[in-house]
Amino acid sequence: MADEPKYDVAISFLAKNEALAREITDKLAGLNVFFFPRQQEELAGTDGLDSMREPFLTARVAVVLYDTDWGKTKWTRVEETAIKDRCLNKGWDSLVFAPLSVKVGKPTWVPNTHIRFNLEDYPVEQLAGAIKVRVQEQGGSIKKPDDERRHARSTGAKIRRGPRAAVPGPRLD
Repeated sequence: MADEPKYDVAISFLAKNEALAREITDKLAGLNVFFFPRQQEELAGTDGLDSMREPFLTARVAVVLYDTDWGKTKWTRVEETAIKDRCLNKGWDSLVFAPLSVKVGKPTWVPNTHIRFNLEDYPVEQLAGAIKVRVQEQGGSIKKPDDERRHARSTGAKIRRGPRAAVPGPRLD
């Protein structure tokens, strides 16, 4: 039996779309989501390229919040390459591709037949639901959040963990 992936979902986005990525992440309660600002302490002291590629190669589902400059910044280029590799190795069913508007279209490497979720036509709640379905199709399950997590989600409080490692600055594409 293969090891369970560390993350159910890995979300790739531009820094300017961080609020949207955070909103989607918040709606994915019960899933373990790689959302770069939340995982900075895990990446501290590691090889940045390998650390940024790994979640997009190994998560059950990769999500792309596609905007015109996605794939053109240093970090989204790394993520794009990893996502392309995962699609070659795992197939397209593990990718949720969400253009932020009809105008941005899609990159040429995404097949015309691949289902996309245009955020002008579908609200965030529906995108979150589609992501959850994809996770389940890829063998994942949605866990009920415990009381501490439920409280943190509703109030914005931080969940207490052990000592923190030095954290690099905010993501700058």
